[in-house]
Amino acid sequence: MQNIAKFITDKTLIIQFILVLFVLIGLSRLLSMHREAFPNVALDKIVIEAPLPGATPEEIERLVAIPIEKKLRAVAKIDKIRSYNLENVSVIMVFIVEGTKNTKKVLDDIKDAVDSVRLPDNAQKPKVREITTEKQEVISLALSLKEDSKDVIGDYRKLRDTAKAFEDRFFQIKEIAEIEKIGYRNREFLVEVNPKNLNAKEVGLNTVLNALGSRNINIPSGRLKVNGTEYLLRTRGDFEEAKDMLSVPILGNEIGFATVLKDVAKVVDGFEEEKTYEKLNGKNSIILRVWKTDQADIITTADTVKTLVSSMEGNFPEVETKIYDDKSRDVRRQLGDLILNFETGLVLVLLSLIFILGMRLSIMISVAIIFIFLISFIFLKQFGFTINTITIFGMVMVLGMMVDNSIVVAENTYRLMQEGMERRDAILQTFKDVLVPLLVSFLVISAAFFPLLFMSGVIGKFILGIPAVVLVTLASSLLFALVFLPNWLNKFLPKTYQGKIKKDESIEEKEGAFGYIISGYKRTMTFALKHRIFVLSIFTFIFFFTLFLAGRFLPFVMFPSGSEEDIEIKVWMPIGTTLQKNLEIIEKMEPVVTKMAGKDFVHLRSRIGIHENPITDPKPGQEVHRSHLTMKLVTAADRKEWEDARDLVKKIREYIEENKVSGIFPKEMIYDVNAKIKGPPVGKPVSLEIRGADFGVIQEIADLYIKELKKMDGVSDIRIDLELGKEEYRFFVKDEIAGRTDVSARDIARSVRTAFNGEVASTISKGEDKINILVRFPEAERHSVSSLNLVKVENKNRRLIPLNQVAYFEKDRDYSMINRQDLQRVVRLEASVDTDKTTSLFVNRELKNLVNVDKYAANAYSVIFGGEQEDAGKSFRDLGISMLLAVAVIFGIFIVFFNSVGTTTVIIGSIPFGIVGVLFALMTHGMPLSFMSTLAIVALSGSIVANTLILITFIEELRMQGMSIEDAIINGGAIRLRPIFLTTISTVIGLVPSAYGIPTLDPFVQPLSLAFGWGLFFATGVTLVFVPVLYRIKEDFKHIFSKISFSKILRKS
Repeated sequence: MQNIAKFITDKTLIIQFILVLFVLIGLSRLLSMHREAFPNVALDKIVIEAPLPGATPEEIERLVAIPIEKKLRAVAKIDKIRSYNLENVSVIMVFIVEGTKNTKKVLDDIKDAVDSVRLPDNAQKPKVREITTEKQEVISLALSLKEDSKDVIGDYRKLRDTAKAFEDRFFQIKEIAEIEKIGYRNREFLVEVNPKNLNAKEVGLNTVLNALGSRNINIPSGRLKVNGTEYLLRTRGDFEEAKDMLSVPILGNEIGFATVLKDVAKVVDGFEEEKTYEKLNGKNSIILRVWKTDQADIITTADTVKTLVSSMEGNFPEVETKIYDDKSRDVRRQLGDLILNFETGLVLVLLSLIFILGMRLSIMISVAIIFIFLISFIFLKQFGFTINTITIFGMVMVLGMMVDNSIVVAENTYRLMQEGMERRDAILQTFKDVLVPLLVSFLVISAAFFPLLFMSGVIGKFILGIPAVVLVTLASSLLFALVFLPNWLNKFLPKTYQGKIKKDESIEEKEGAFGYIISGYKRTMTFALKHRIFVLSIFTFIFFFTLFLAGRFLPFVMFPSGSEEDIEIKVWMPIGTTLQKNLEIIEKMEPVVTKMAGKDFVHLRSRIGIHENPITDPKPGQEVHRSHLTMKLVTAADRKEWEDARDLVKKIREYIEENKVSGIFPKEMIYDVNAKIKGPPVGKPVSLEIRGADFGVIQEIADLYIKELKKMDGVSDIRIDLELGKEEYRFFVKDEIAGRTDVSARDIARSVRTAFNGEVASTISKGEDKINILVRFPEAERHSVSSLNLVKVENKNRRLIPLNQVAYFEKDRDYSMINRQDLQRVVRLEASVDTDKTTSLFVNRELKNLVNVDKYAANAYSVIFGGEQEDAGKSFRDLGISMLLAVAVIFGIFIVFFNSVGTTTVIIGSIPFGIVGVLFALMTHGMPLSFMSTLAIVALSGSIVANTLILITFIEELRMQGMSIEDAIINGGAIRLRPIFLTTISTVIGLVPSAYGIPTLDPFVQPLSLAFGWGLFFATGVTLVFVPVLYRIKEDFKHIFSKISFSKILRKS
C-alpha cells in the first residue's frame, strides 16, 4: 500500500494526465446529458380501453368490465385492478407488482387474457397499452383568431388550417415525439334531413343512410384484357365535395321519377360538433401540445419550437399565436439556481476554509469540487441519469459533503507538517493514517443512502436520483481525495511548514485563532468527562424534550406548499347541464379570477366539458357538465400581490361561494380550488375508498364521513365521485304492434339514434382527413320532447311507422360512472385541507376515531384510507425499513472495524440524538415535518457516524500509544476538532444557499437542505462532546464488569 501511496504522490505527470482524461470525459458526458423536467420512471400500470357503443354504465360493468376482470385474475404479476365504467366504454387500469422486471411479458399476457374474453357482438376490440413517461410534455402553443367574424365555420377553418401547418413543421423536428391537437375537430359532411320533408316524400332515415353509403364507393372491379393489353377496372362513386351529395337519388319509381337528397335535406361542409371548448385567456383556441422523445433535451427542444413559431407566425396574420406552459422554463431556472447556489456555496466554503487552512489549501479543496462533479458525470451518464429536478437537487445536497474527504486528507497533512514533517513524508503518513477510516466512512455513508435506491412506489422511483447522485459523487470524492489530491499537495505545498513550531509553544500560538477554540474544547471536555452522568442526563433530557415538543407542535405534511405557480379550479355543474350552459358560467368566472391575480397573472387555460387528468391517471374526465381551469402565476420571487398562492385560492373559493349564494352560479355546483404543489404525484390529502355491492349503502357510509368532515376547520372541497347520470328517456317496444308492422327493436333504436345523435352513412378520405358523412335532424328539431313525434321508423318494406305507435318511453336515470377495484364496486370520497389550520394526518386520524362502520363490515362493506395518507404510509414504511437496514449495515461495518460491540454501540447510539437538530430547525423555522425533511434524517445518520468513526479511531490509537482514557479522549478530540469542524462547516455552508434561498429559493429543495444542514450542525456537538462521554461511560462499565469474577459467583452459588 505504501508503494501505491508513493506512486500517487511522486508520479505527477501520469496522475495529472489521468485527471485531465477524467475531466475531458466528464465534460463530454455532461454536455451530452439531456435535460428534462422530471425523471423518466416506470409507472407499472397498464390500461385497457374496451368500448361498447350505446351501452349504459351498468351494462358496461356487467358485460365488459366484470368478464375482463375475472380473466385478468389468472395473469401473474398483477397487484390490483381498477375499472372506470361509463357510457359506451370501460377503462380498466392494471397495476403491475412493483419490481417486475419483464413488464412486456405481463403486457402480452394481459393482451392474451383480454382477447380470450367473450364480449357482446357489437363491442369494439379492446385496446391495451402500457403507461410510460418516455415521452414528456415540453411546451404548448395556443392558436386563436385576432378578430372573430360572423362565419363560424370559416373562422374555425382558418384556425384549423393554421394548426395543421404548424403541426407539419413541428414534425420536422426530430426531437418531437408527438403533437397532441386539442380542440382540433375532424371535418364532417353534415346531412340535415328535414323530418317533415321526409314524411311528405315517404322516405325513411334508413333509406337516406343506405343511398349515401351505396353511392360513396371506390372499388377495384377486376381486369380487362384487350388484344394483349391489360386494363384495371374500378367503379367510382365517391364524393369530392359536400355539394356532390345533393343530387344523389334517394328514391325512384318505374316511370323515372326520383327523389334526390336536396329534396329532403341540406348539406353542410363543416366540422364535428364541439365535445369540449378549449380557451386560453378567454379566447377560443386550438392547442398544440408538444411532447419530446425520451432522449431529447427539453431546453433545446423548447428553444427550437419557439424559434420555429416565431418564424412562422408572420405567415398567418389573422391568427394570434401564444406559447405557454413551457416546461423547460422550470428546468432552466433550476439549473440557473443550482449554478448560483453552487457559486455562492463555493465562495462561502472557500472563505470558511481560508480562516483555518490558509489560502493555498483552501483554493485546492474548493477547485476540487469542480473536478469531483465532472468525474461524477461520467458515471451518472453511464447509469442512465439525466439532468432534471431530482438530480439537480441531489447535486445541491451533496455540494458541501463532497469535499469532506479532501478536507480530512489536506488537514491531516497540514497538521503533520506543523509538527515538523516534510511535505512528502506528511502526505505518505496521511495516506497511512486516513486510508482505512475514509474507506470505512464511505461505506458507512453509502449504507445510509443505499437503501433509498430501493424505495417502492412512485415516490421512491421519483427520488431515485437523490441517493444515486450522492453515492456517485461521494465515490468520486473519495477517488479524488486518495489519488489526485495527494499529488496536488506534493506539487503545490511548500516542502516544509513555513512557521515551524517550538516545543514549548502554547496551543493558541501553535494554531493561531483556531487554537482558542481547541483550548476551549479541551476545557469543555475535561468538565464533561468529570461530570459525565450529568452530561448524559442533559443530552437525554434535550432529546426527549425535543421529541415531546415535536409531537405537540410539529405537524406532518407529505409535501409542504410553497411558491406554487399553478392554481387549478375544477368545476362540476349540476348533472344535465349542457355544454353551452357550462361555457356561459365559466365565461363569467374567467375575467373575475384573472382580475384577482392582478399583476401576478401569466395566463388562464380553460377546458369546458372535461377534467384533465395527469398521464399517470387514465380515469375518464370528459363530461359536458365538468370544467377545468388552470391559472399560471409569475414565480414567487417576482410576485407583487400574492406572495402565497394559497391566499389567492381562498379568495377564489370565497368568490365562487358568494356567487352560488347569490344565484349567479348554480347552488348545486361543486368546485375544487387548489394551488398545485410541486413534487411527485400523490393522492389528495383526504381520500377514502368505500367498497361494497350496493351504492345506496355506500352513500350512507359516505354521508357519515362527510358529516364529520364538514365540522372540521380547514377542510374544503369535499366531494364524492358517485354521481347520478342524466335523466334518460328509455324506449320500450310495443311488441304486438311492432310485430304487425314488421318493425324490430334495432329499427327503432337506429331511427332514434340517427334523428338525434346522428349516424355515419359513409366516410371520405381526403389527404390525411377522414371525413364522416353524418345524417341527422337539424338542430331546431332536436331540442324539444315534441320532436320525438317527428320520428318515423322505417320497416323492411320501406313503410314509415310513427315512433309512438311501436314504442313507448319512461324517464329514469342511472349512475354516470361505476368504479370498481378488485372485483368490488368502489366509491371515492376526497377533500382538501388548509395546512395552516390542520393536516391530512390529523384529519384522517380523526375520521378513523369518529366514524364507526363496523356494522357494515359483516355485509362485506369496507373503508380504505388512501390518497396522501396511503402514500405517506408507504413512504414512511420504506424510510423506516431503510433506516433500520442502514443501522444494521453500519453496525456490521463497525463490528468488523473495531472488533468491539461496546464501541460500535456508542457510535450507533449517537444517531438518534442527531434528530434533535432536524426537529429544532423545523420548529423554529415554522416548517412541518415532511417526506423530504425525514429523508434528511436517514442521510444524517451516515454523516454522524462517519465523523464519529474518525474521532473514535484517533482516540483508540492514542490509547494504544499509552495515553490514559481521559487524555486520549481529550487529545483525540482536539486533534480531530479541526477536520470535523471543517467538514461540518463546509457541508452546512454549502447548504445555506438552498436552505435559505440565497440567492434563489426552491421550496421543494428547502426542507431537506434546512433539515440536513441544521441536523449536521447539532450533530457536531453530539460527535465532539456526547460521543466521547458515551465512550467514557462504556469504559466505566467495562471496568466494572472486568472486576466481577464469574468463577467466584459460581462458587458462592
